[in-house]
Amino acid sequence: MAKLVLSRDGAITDQRFLDATPLTIGRDPTSDLVVDDPRVGAVHSRVVVVGHDYILEAAVDGSVTVNGTPCTRRILQHGDVADVGDHRLKYLDARASSPLELERTMLIPGLDRVVGDAGAAPPAAVPSLRAANTRFPVGRVEWLGGPHRGSQRTLERVVDTFGIPGIGVVVLTRRPHGFFATHVEGEVYPRVNGRSLGTDPCALANGDVIEVAGEMLRFTQL
Repeated sequence: MAKLVLSRDGAITDQRFLDATPLTIGRDPTSDLVVDDPRVGAVHSRVVVVGHDYILEAAVDGSVTVNGTPCTRRILQHGDVADVGDHRLKYLDARASSPLELERTMLIPGLDRVVGDAGAAPPAAVPSLRAANTRFPVGRVEWLGGPHRGSQRTLERVVDTFGIPGIGVVVLTRRPHGFFATHVEGEVYPRVNGRSLGTDPCALANGDVIEVAGEMLRFTQL
């Protein structure tokens, strides 16, 4: 089971187990996890669940720093440490037992570029897979319309991001048993084969068509 551990100067001050209910963090006494620090906002951030992942969301862009990197939203990984004023908030997940899970780092919007750009390089913060004893599939997406029609991208990393920050963003996650699509940003949910993706990860199959932020992509597992 996953949990957050709050500490100050090395001493644990509080901890909370995570479930399907969003958890709020801040100075306000009504917060689920109260941080008694004048430098922390009344509402600092919250943790929500998407599928099997917990996502830390900042109340104000750039107000959250995880492992020394400012971010607006981040899928938490075992051992991540967020700075909350003069406190430290550590995420622990008992499910993370493999080297792959321990190294998986995924920063999600806001991004400083249009993530749907077919010519853009994958985010530098997302590492390549290095688990020697685990075989992972390789996939490909092809743009079916718009300015990038006919362009392709090979999916060889833990995660690839598509869409436009602030409008709609979907991530395609590479796992040993296949690829999954997950909505991470935007009021309009991406669609797979004409059906709304919703909040849960969706397993992808050959030929699936993904619509996000006005773009249409066809997925193929190689």
